[in-house]
Amino acid sequence: MSSLPPQRRGDAGQGQSGRSPTSPKEAAAAAEERLGLPCFFAGQKVKGLFGCVADQFQINNRGALPQCPQCGELVWAYMGGGERPVPEGEEGQAQPAHAAPAPKVEEGVKLEEPSAPVKVEEGVKLEP
Repeated sequence: MSSLPPQRRGDAGQGQSGRSPTSPKEAAAAAEERLGLPCFFAGQKVKGLFGCVADQFQINNRGALPQCPQCGELVWAYMGGGERPVPEGEEGQAQPAHAAPAPKVEEGVKLEEPSAPVKVEEGVKLEP
């Protein structure tokens, strides 16, 4: 049982109510809140690049999301850019309330010059 990811064990990912998500839909909503990325669950028909929330296994999905072939996780995070994809059959449904609002766009804003010169370095790795 300990080899299962936290979302499937029921001992982690407990929300404010003190209980763990019981359905894949609730687990996807909890993962989305935790990661800040759009999350979907196995069985939803949605296209794009997805990463397993448990072991980061990535797939380029074209149909229904599968269970993760490496760990069995049901929840996937959308790794593609742009707007949140809408699963097939859910086109008329509203977006989640906790989705990030669109950024404010302003034209003609003058940017101040930095107080110190900008230093550019090549070959710097940002991720381990």
